[in-house]
Amino acid sequence: MGYLTSKEIRKKLKDCSASTLWRYQQPNQKMFEQPMPQPIKKCAGSSSLWDEGTFNEWLVKYFNNNQFSNLSS
Repeated sequence: MGYLTSKEIRKKLKDCSASTLWRYQQPNQKMFEQPMPQPIKKCAGSSSLWDEGTFNEWLVKYFNNNQFSNLSS
């Protein structure tokens, strides 16, 4: 099982800001069918850790295929 840091996650999400990363994780976000998974270990700065498999699954299912689709409807 691999881990990704906040910095690595932000780079995969097209260099999004920390606040955008936080918004993607909120249950009431409207951009994606499912919110981005929460980190498995929360730390200050860019040292929070996400499970790589869980994040990559969300990335493929929701971010890459469904990016901003709700904004156009």
